[in-house]
Amino acid sequence: MSRRAEKPSTGSSRASTATTAIPVLERARSSVSSWFLTGLSRGRQDVLTVSRAAVAASLAYLVSSVLWDHEFPFFSSIVAFVIIGFGIEKKMRKIVEMASGVMFGVLLGEVARQVIGSGTWQILVVVFCAGMLARFIDKSNLFGFQTAIQSLLVMIMPHTPTMTPGGRVLDAVTGVVVAIIVHLLLSGDPRRLQSRAAISFYQELEDSLVSLALAARSGDRDVSQAALVTLRDSSQKYTDEWTLANDVANEMATFSPSGLRHADDVGRLEHLLIGSDRAMRNMRVIARRQTEFLDAVRGDAHSTLADALLAARDAVTELSTAVTHDEVDFTTARRRLQLYCSYLTPEMLLRNDEGTRPGRAGHFEGVTLTVQLRSLAIDLLQATGLTASEAKQFLPSLVIAADGDAIGPRPLTTEMRALEPPATTEALELLITSRSDPDRRR
Repeated sequence: MSRRAEKPSTGSSRASTATTAIPVLERARSSVSSWFLTGLSRGRQDVLTVSRAAVAASLAYLVSSVLWDHEFPFFSSIVAFVIIGFGIEKKMRKIVEMASGVMFGVLLGEVARQVIGSGTWQILVVVFCAGMLARFIDKSNLFGFQTAIQSLLVMIMPHTPTMTPGGRVLDAVTGVVVAIIVHLLLSGDPRRLQSRAAISFYQELEDSLVSLALAARSGDRDVSQAALVTLRDSSQKYTDEWTLANDVANEMATFSPSGLRHADDVGRLEHLLIGSDRAMRNMRVIARRQTEFLDAVRGDAHSTLADALLAARDAVTELSTAVTHDEVDFTTARRRLQLYCSYLTPEMLLRNDEGTRPGRAGHFEGVTLTVQLRSLAIDLLQATGLTASEAKQFLPSLVIAADGDAIGPRPLTTEMRALEPPATTEALELLITSRSDPDRRR
């Protein structure tokens, strides 16, 4: 009996092992797929930079071979490739720092090799002295790194019959000059860097607005809280990437012959970040306010609020589309923002799907959320190039007049126009304690 009883146990353990193995395989497959796709994305983004580095390395080698008649001018190729490097962060200031470090390191290594020779202890002395001298001369890590590594290369590279100390210095100079020329002539369209950073930035903004719309439509404050956590963790990264792209593009539009004709668009996209960054910062506050609002209304669904957030998402999508065109045009984005602004009154946003208004706590939280959403509209409109006063004209009035139990926007009289925009403190206080609050004591 005991042997018979053992057989099902063995079979069930094998089934359990197989069942457990399936999720492990799925996770492994998913990880490999994610790694592969991420690698392809990095490759597509950096293909032009790597191509420039390869061109610079080969051209520097050719120039040194032809002009100086050097048999193995490896320093030309090494220096040219190192200066171009990977990524977009190789701005002119950094190129100058790297070039200075390369030249100083080569000279230091040559002097040391002539004075103390090359070997194990000599490498120790030269690399230490090069690093300390570099830190004394300049605080730049790039300068220090290049000084130390180039002095090390001089010490460990073997002598060739045609290579003299002056020849290595000349090769280094050749590599620096070739790298700078290639960087300036083959940098391409400076707007490409900005557009790529802006699209990633706006994608994060769109995802956040969709998450908040889902939370409003379902009344689930946990979804809103999750959006807030995501924004706090990652939003600054997209701002920093765009800022770096602006710096590089502005430099290319200043120094590169191919980028000069795009200077106006580069400036326009650079200005776009100012309002967009404010909008991203505002989104963190909106996510927190919406979480508090959904807490206060105890999970009531608010489809109109969701529609407003999706209208904002559509406007952000148009902003993202605008930056990919050869001629940056925000006309469609402003029209989308005008539609978004049409929602931005408490009368529109605070009623739930049953048509009832929140209690006193919910009303207060809802009004603060409404004001924050209006601020988001101002930020995005200013990002398109409007002034603050022009952007405020898109917003519906917050000045209200009471007529029995009907509270809402009214046609503005001359007296009311003196208060608009912005809404006065009295108007906001009236909204908070209006007759639409069912808990208000009459």
